[in-house]
This record gives sequence, C-alpha cells and structure tokens, in this order.
Amino acid sequence: MLAILSWIASCDGPIGACEQKLLAQIAQAIDDAGELTMVEAAVASAGVRELEIACRFLKSNLDRTGRKLLAQLAITVAIEDGALRNSENFVLQFVGDLMGLSIRQFARLYQQISRKRFPVPGDLSSATYWQELESGGAVHKEEFVGGDDDPADAMTAANEPMGRAAALRTLGLDAGASTDAVHKAYRQLAKSRHPDRFAKLGPAAVATAAEAFNRIHDAYQVLTSIPTPVGVR
Repeated sequence: MLAILSWIASCDGPIGACEQKLLAQIAQAIDDAGELTMVEAAVASAGVRELEIACRFLKSNLDRTGRKLLAQLAITVAIEDGALRNSENFVLQFVGDLMGLSIRQFARLYQQISRKRFPVPGDLSSATYWQELESGGAVHKEEFVGGDDDPADAMTAANEPMGRAAALRTLGLDAGASTDAVHKAYRQLAKSRHPDRFAKLGPAAVATAAEAFNRIHDAYQVLTSIPTPVGVR
C-alpha cells in the first residue's frame, strides 16, 4: 500500500511537502519509518508492470468494500496538494480499473471525497494536446480541486498554518462559500474520511485517513473562525 500511495504522490513530479508528510506518517504507522526512502526509490525506478502487480496483490487480498476504500485512499493522496494533473488522473483511473470500479463508480467516489466533479483528462492521442502542452496552453495547467487559485499557493509548506484559500480547497468550496456551505461540506467529508472506516485495510490506511481527516478539521476551524466575506450570507 505504501508503494502504491507513493507512486500516486510522485506521478506528477517531485513529491510535495504535504504529500511527503502524509507518506511519512503512513510509514510511521506501520512501525518502520525508515522504509519510506527505500519504497520511494523503488517506486521511482519501477515500471508499470511492477506497479500493476502491487495493485493486483492488494486487490486479491481485499473484498469489494476494501477495494473501494483503497480507491478512496488513492484519491485522497492524489488531491493532497490541492491539484489534479493529467498524470494523476490517468493513474487514478488505472487503480480504479484494477480495483474493479467502473468510470462512473470512480467518478462518484471522487466527487464524494473532493466535492468536485471528476475532470476529464486531456487526450494524449491528440496532436492538439501535445501542441498546447509544448506552448504552455490550458492542458498544462493544474486543475485545482477548490478553484482557480495560484498554483504556488497549493504547494505551501506542510508545517505552515493553513490559510483561507487552502481551507476552501480542502473542503471543495468556492471563494464565496457561505457558513452553511462550510458546515455541510465538513459534515459530508468528515463522514466519508473518518479513520474508523478504513480499519480493515490496516494501520497504513488508517494513518492516511487520519491525516486527511485532520486536514478537514483544520480547514473547518480556519473557515469558522474567519468572518464571512461581506455580501455572503
């Protein structure tokens, strides 16, 4: 599981501070934090075939509910930095497919966790896609889970206090979200990401869910302690 989650965190480039913190806490939960560096190095040099074997190994040891929970963890890690790039999008679909989930089922899971619709990735077979990518067009931009904020803001160091923009992204809300919307989003996300739901997957899964749950709680605290913007009820 640590290998698969590390793969998802690294498939869009260097592992960010928030992602690294999450992976470190997962490694600590399985009583060997020193394995993380070794696992990340192995994942960096692994091919798709090796990663597919890791996914199939987990699938063969999980029931239907467990496979769905694993897909939820994969989504949680992919959106930890506040963005979903094409590479992460395809990897998520790959994992979802191996776990026996249809695109519709996976999209529904994604929406439950991010509170945003699952974005359609760029068409890699299209010449237009590569032309726009080379020219720095729209397909090269990160799609943010919570809005169109500055990409640099999503990469805030893991130890820095969470600001309003990051809190809104975490709860899948737009800039003008009302107090009622904040309460509703928090209740929905806290229910779907509570660590107790992931106990059957083992300590690594519980640690992943616990960190995500803590971020949701922190975001809620930030948004409920900041006055609602003028004009928003």
